Amino acid sequence: MPAPRAVLIYSHSWLPGQVDGVAVRMMAHVKELVKRGTKVIVVTPDFCLPAEGETEVPALQALPGVVEHVTLRTQRTPVYRKNLCMQFCLGNLFTLMSVIKKLKPDYVHGTQEASMQVLATACLLCDVPLVVSMHTDVGTIAARDHGFSSLGGKLGRIHARIAVAFVHWGYRNWALAAVTYFCVSKQAKKLLRDAGVVDRCVVPHTWGPMVDRETFRIDLPEDKVKAERERLTFGIPNAFLMVYVGRVTAEKDIQFIVDALDRAPKNVVFGIIGAGSMVPELKKLHGKEHRIHCTGDFVNREEVAIALRASDACISASAMETIGLTAMEALSCGTPCLMANAQGFKEHLSHETNARLWTPGDAASFDRELAALMKAGRKGNWAPEALRESMLWASLDTCTDRALQAYSCANHANKRVLRLAATLCFFTLNWSFGFFIK
Repeated sequence: MPAPRAVLIYSHSWLPGQVDGVAVRMMAHVKELVKRGTKVIVVTPDFCLPAEGETEVPALQALPGVVEHVTLRTQRTPVYRKNLCMQFCLGNLFTLMSVIKKLKPDYVHGTQEASMQVLATACLLCDVPLVVSMHTDVGTIAARDHGFSSLGGKLGRIHARIAVAFVHWGYRNWALAAVTYFCVSKQAKKLLRDAGVVDRCVVPHTWGPMVDRETFRIDLPEDKVKAERERLTFGIPNAFLMVYVGRVTAEKDIQFIVDALDRAPKNVVFGIIGAGSMVPELKKLHGKEHRIHCTGDFVNREEVAIALRASDACISASAMETIGLTAMEALSCGTPCLMANAQGFKEHLSHETNARLWTPGDAASFDRELAALMKAGRKGNWAPEALRESMLWASLDTCTDRALQAYSCANHANKRVLRLAATLCFFTLNWSFGFFIK
């Protein structure tokens, strides 16, 4: 499919400012757009919080061929203050409008986030089609993470439910601004349906899994793979290495796996690669005695690939993944998966073919699947080549084609005057009353 002349990409996450699957996907997508000859300007938060004493903007990873990387003022996400997003302010609105007028993009592609009304308003004022990709199940995070609201207890639970209701209201408001939604999975489409967004605003197909098969591959340098395995396992003989890659936060259910180590064979080692709010506590368990490797250091994509290739299994107990990109990256490295049988993992992995899936939260189910995986080893369907082959359909090239199809579904707003009136009204309401859900 022909690539557009110019696209503005807004991503609320970018390495190393905010590390998650959104950053990984959007950075890979930008590389592919540039490769196809599209002129791309990237816009992200600056990931700097002056109100909290941060004065230095972190050096964000530059991508070759990008025309410009523009940064916006940043705030913590309302209520769920573990994440960052663009600040809801007029300054960011004017910056976005200025960049849009400068690039004159065929499309703007933004990632779902708390302040998306700012981008929706800018695009409608500038009359440019906006595609919003849906990556995150906010409702499930709120339900599973009892620290979602800083208020805590029953009051915090009520606060979280109110916040989720506001999120769903926001999805409908963005639709009024002529947003076209592009979902990463069937689960993400269900989120919009449950929020009351009509189907005509949603692209029929999904973006699906994505993996950079050039970075994540079987034939990585053997000396580096061996050294990484030795480092992560503390040199424990005949170790069975399980590696988790991603945000180290409560809703990912990492504690479930930590607890499972007490029941597992003594050669099982758990490597945790990533940063997040749980790192300070988990770092206390770092070491050979507890068989947990957790430092919280930032690791680039090439190093993640080495770690996944060095492991015996990629593991996650998270039951709220819309996709679970690290599972796809592990399979592309020839490493099987040991995952909770829920949402994105359930949708995109095949039990006993490239993964063992257990009932979320069920210790006995986990123990059975771990034992089965350890017994299977690298035979038959678990052969690295077969595992890598199972991710052929998730190549960057194929995923970019699906994204371009989604772009073609986006149009300039009809009834623009009425949409502008509603959008500016909702922008003003958000701007004026946002402090109620902070």
